[in-house]
Amino acid sequence: MSAHSRFQLHIITDGQRHVDELKLIVGKAVQGGADVIQLRYKSAPALDLYRLGQAILPLIHEVGSRLLINDRVDVALALDAAGVHLAAKSLPVPAVRHLLRANARTEHLIGCSVHSVEEAQEAERLGASYVTYGHIFATNSKPGLPPRGIDLLRQVVESVNIPVLAIGGITRDNIDEVLTTGVAGIAVIGAVMADQDPEQAARQLREKMDSSPHRPRHALPAAAF
Repeated sequence: MSAHSRFQLHIITDGQRHVDELKLIVGKAVQGGADVIQLRYKSAPALDLYRLGQAILPLIHEVGSRLLINDRVDVALALDAAGVHLAAKSLPVPAVRHLLRANARTEHLIGCSVHSVEEAQEAERLGASYVTYGHIFATNSKPGLPPRGIDLLRQVVESVNIPVLAIGGITRDNIDEVLTTGVAGIAVIGAVMADQDPEQAARQLREKMDSSPHRPRHALPAAAF
């Protein structure tokens, strides 16, 4: 399957694992087919995040997958990671792009979390490589907040000319519906991180995506970094 038509599977760490457990889960997830591991420990000091990244980066590179760092541009640069994923409280995309270009030899991915068509369009205008939109289904990480659903996801996908990843409550039981929207892929946390067999959980999602009759409207490159 061409990299230009392949759905991507991004695994976001849950910020609850010590280094040995994280290494075990990440190693299994990339063996199961994860394209990207996004290292997210919201309250971790820079040094702790850097050391976690150091511990898992060889496992990720071994299979040709990529590491993104959530929010911390400095840690991403220190690790020579493939890029960063930004939230609303993060530095603006143009500032991040400037920092990454000034301190690296290759182009980086810059992702943004968005929650509306307008936010997605603004992220594209500012130069984001891709956006993550959600939450699509009910999820334990967003208790009490109503899901945004498939129809709004489709609107976001069709409103921009950059890849859109879906996030929030996505499992192997509902992923088929998500893929009909033309997303570039999915991002999950608990569906893999909390599974007793992370490798099998990732592989089942990977197989669902690879066997889907649908394809991304705008795909993320599989090996550009």
